[in-house]
Amino acid sequence: MLGQFPILYPDEDFRSIVYRYHVLSGNRDLSDTNFELFNRKSYKNTVFPRNLSYLIDRVPSDFISVEKLLHNHTYFCWLRPFVPTERFDSILDEIMFNKGESNIAILLGKGRGRLLVEDYRHCPVCIANDYESYGEVYLHRKHQLSFLTCCPEHGYELLTHCAKCGEKFENRLVTSPQCMCGFDITKTDRGEQHFDDIKSKQEILQNFEQLTKYSRELHFEDILFKMRNILGIKGYMKYSGRIDRKNLMKDFSSYLAASNYNQFLNIDLKSQMKTDAFILSGNQVKSIMFYIMFYILFMMFLSGSVEEFLIDNSAFSIPIPFGNGPWICHNSVCPEFNQPIIRKCIRVDHQGKYISGLFGCPSCGFSFAKRWRLEDQGKEKPYAILTMGNLWHSALIDLHSKGLSNTQIAKELNSSPGQIKVALTRMQEPRSDKRISQSLNILWSSLNANSEVASTSEAVGQSNENRARIIELLRKNVGITRTELARKHNHLYHKMLREDREWMEQVLPSSKKNRVRNDWERLDNQYSNDVVVAADELYRRNPSEQIKKYTILAHAPKIIKKHIEKAPEKLPQTIELLKSRVETDAQYLLRHLPVIISQMNKYNKKVSSLENIKTFSPMYRKSTEELDEQLTKQLNYLLRKG
Repeated sequence: MLGQFPILYPDEDFRSIVYRYHVLSGNRDLSDTNFELFNRKSYKNTVFPRNLSYLIDRVPSDFISVEKLLHNHTYFCWLRPFVPTERFDSILDEIMFNKGESNIAILLGKGRGRLLVEDYRHCPVCIANDYESYGEVYLHRKHQLSFLTCCPEHGYELLTHCAKCGEKFENRLVTSPQCMCGFDITKTDRGEQHFDDIKSKQEILQNFEQLTKYSRELHFEDILFKMRNILGIKGYMKYSGRIDRKNLMKDFSSYLAASNYNQFLNIDLKSQMKTDAFILSGNQVKSIMFYIMFYILFMMFLSGSVEEFLIDNSAFSIPIPFGNGPWICHNSVCPEFNQPIIRKCIRVDHQGKYISGLFGCPSCGFSFAKRWRLEDQGKEKPYAILTMGNLWHSALIDLHSKGLSNTQIAKELNSSPGQIKVALTRMQEPRSDKRISQSLNILWSSLNANSEVASTSEAVGQSNENRARIIELLRKNVGITRTELARKHNHLYHKMLREDREWMEQVLPSSKKNRVRNDWERLDNQYSNDVVVAADELYRRNPSEQIKKYTILAHAPKIIKKHIEKAPEKLPQTIELLKSRVETDAQYLLRHLPVIISQMNKYNKKVSSLENIKTFSPMYRKSTEELDEQLTKQLNYLLRKG
């Protein structure tokens, strides 16, 4: 338990807390302070703590919770809502247990894109107020935000160094109004207040603070879900689910310029935001810092403020194209003419531009198509005939064979002489419009699968016709692969595979799918040997961290980890061997004991009993009675050995 620890002040930066403890402790070196607080030797006062669990174990349990400490005294409150769920645990492990080697602060950006400034900053009025209220001075979090240049509360320019000696505050954190050179920092020439100049920055800060209010329970996926809904409600979402980026970026850019917010995004929106994924997943963003600022501004654009965005529970829905049916048949010779006989509509999305609906009468085979656009809803659109159907064509042939003229036939079939002429010509010379034939294939195959369309003369010969088309395609494209055939003739290829697979397997080129199969038994044996080698080498190196499953896999060939995660059931021998080589907590404590003794000797700590070890290193306090006996024997042996 720590003998003393400073009280925490409102909006105090965690680095300030560490430094104030450093001053109280009397330590000559910051590395000694870091060792006392976090059990790690470091000369840096980092933005985020590492091995925070060590500190939490050494302060009273009711002092402060981990959640409050991170939320109120670090920049985690702004980082957390934008960390994808799958990455969150690893970041928290770095903070709590010093796991991993990455620099967490890099998530807040670097260079011009940093969320925080490099030089510590203070407001001269805040320094005076803090000293009067608390008897000491501390570092305020909001003063370190890079988009602020003046104190948002007092309007004065933030200071980074002593006006007299030029000493930067980051070299020796300010804990009193008086610099080491004797100068009173509060007497610095403050210049003019800049409230008019910083209005837009105050607005951004206000929205950052609104995010803080909700960040504890907020996940990045929640933000994206709300964003998709609001984009849809505001008309920026197409029926296909894609975003109307052109109009969205135009309106967003205008909003930024009109509000003077474009100064906070140092990018060309048009060149950067080329895909929906940029907006709806953030997976193209180079640093989390960038999209913290981007999404703050984007929420303000969509809803007026971050808070209004987060409390908005509106749901977005699109009307069903062409309705739910049923739909009427327009064929005058059909016994169901003008009756709602058509019960199914096949909807086809044309890359978000429009939806086409395909309709077929189960009674007469009459088929037609219609188009639908979201902006045209409520307006009745004309239909385009795909085929008049078997019943109509049978009547046409019958009337023509009786010697009736085109005019007489047209009267009987409620048509025109021109249409009759075209229909008779096409019976002799079938049309080659691929769009119509493809639409009919889509329609009939779908309706046939649901037993909704009658057998027609057009459909009877369809299978043989499609076989002939496949044979002709293979003849003209010698050496074509199945993949290439499917890519060029997607609908025909998959329709025939679905309806005539046995014949297709006989005529198609051999599939590459099953040519090469993994010999899992051989791989299991090989991987087992590789794991043994990796584990033995690890134990030989005697690393400071506990040797766990992924520690071993990190030193084995990468393909092993990939195959274990993808198909663990195929590698039983490797899995079992891996489990057997993982170091238990007890094994780790025994192996790590010499390292602890070495550290204690280095700092002139007494090493004569296991209790000394437990006092120095908290992880040994969790050992069992049986393990204590083993540790005592090991300790005595090491002490005798010298």
